[in-house]
Amino acid sequence: IKLIIWVIVGIVALLVLVQIFNASKYEMVVNVVEGENVIGVNPLAERLDFGDLSRNGRMTRQVSIANGGRMNVYVMTWKWGELSDLVRIDKNNFTLGPGEETKISFEVRIPPSAETRIYKGRVWVFRIPKLF
Repeated sequence: IKLIIWVIVGIVALLVLVQIFNASKYEMVVNVVEGENVIGVNPLAERLDFGDLSRNGRMTRQVSIANGGRMNVYVMTWKWGELSDLVRIDKNNFTLGPGEETKISFEVRIPPSAETRIYKGRVWVFRIPKLF
């Protein structure tokens, strides 16, 4: 029985590791600057760079997600870091059918009390095959 439990734990651990390696990983960054209505944009595709923003500013970045497989996938995002509390995700924990494509929007809102400095964080987008 112990062997069966260890085999099951090993299979689950292997599946989790595969999902972590296959996740789309993005660095998030915003530079909070002095002034009013300041917006500086950095058009980079490899990370979610919200550019330079003043307090009370907001900026949105999008990531395209496509399902090229033959079965439904469950899409889930995880965000963390000091910037994660300032970022809102418009879609999370949803199913994407075969051949479908959608965009996930990440909007950063800088509060009036934010310090003028660079804030960083990370986001991972998982696409997990949905068996049921």
